[in-house]
Amino acid sequence: MAKENIIGPRIGAHKSIAKSIDLAVDRGIQSTCECLQIFTRPPRRWEATKLTPEAIQTFIEKSRMANYYDTAIHMPYLPNLASPDDNLFTKSVEVLTEEVEKMTLLHTPYVITHLGSPKDHDENFAAKRVAEALNKVRKYIKKPSMILLENSTAKRKTWGNKIDHFEEILGFVQEEHYIGVCFDTAHAFSSGYDISTTEGLNEVIDKLEEMVGKYKLKLFHINDSKGPLGSGIDHHEHIGKGYIGLDCFKELMQNPRYKKIPMVLETPKDDKIGDKQNLDLLRKLRSQN
Repeated sequence: MAKENIIGPRIGAHKSIAKSIDLAVDRGIQSTCECLQIFTRPPRRWEATKLTPEAIQTFIEKSRMANYYDTAIHMPYLPNLASPDDNLFTKSVEVLTEEVEKMTLLHTPYVITHLGSPKDHDENFAAKRVAEALNKVRKYIKKPSMILLENSTAKRKTWGNKIDHFEEILGFVQEEHYIGVCFDTAHAFSSGYDISTTEGLNEVIDKLEEMVGKYKLKLFHINDSKGPLGSGIDHHEHIGKGYIGLDCFKELMQNPRYKKIPMVLETPKDDKIGDKQNLDLLRKLRSQN
């Protein structure tokens, strides 16, 4: 598990904090994760899970032992940072603030958030609204921690599925050094970015770096897609079992440009293939000549 023994990007998975947050680290180790992502509360509830000082300290100690030094906290699904509804927007900012504060408590560097939907409002409104939320929580972020904006799918009226949207948001934030990007492969493919080939993947990342900054990409969600290119279907698939295929993931594992970016699985939790099998496949791709 030591950092120096890993020949390419560190790969891991999202793990449950059920019963106690420190158990997520145990579950990560059991699945042979080299990095980790967690929710700090149930993903489809507003109420926060109480974290005791003892559980927090145990989480920090276990994470240090496992070399999980850049664990990402994922925001729950209910908040909508682009919402035109003032009550929902305020509630969403409150949750983001709480998650940012937990980032400091747990000694983790990233909070990942979806951008949400502006409903019937336009992209300019959405970008300003998300930037407003980010500006409100800025004072709670301590260096070098960051909020990572995650690309979404093009399903329904969801906004945030295009790289251009990241650039628009950054144009309205007061300080952009605390904002980064989490790139989800399944969401990108579903939104029409053909990353199934080596060339296609690198062209998309080139565009991302050109528009938002070379060092803004801080984490990958590595998921295959059950839906075809541009389908708008947000259904993740096991690595190599979907429409994206293996070439994309082999490139992510082998290209030196991605070596320092942690990569987290959000593949299905089912009886067919577990996180360890997906990680074993990625490690095989990582080690191939």
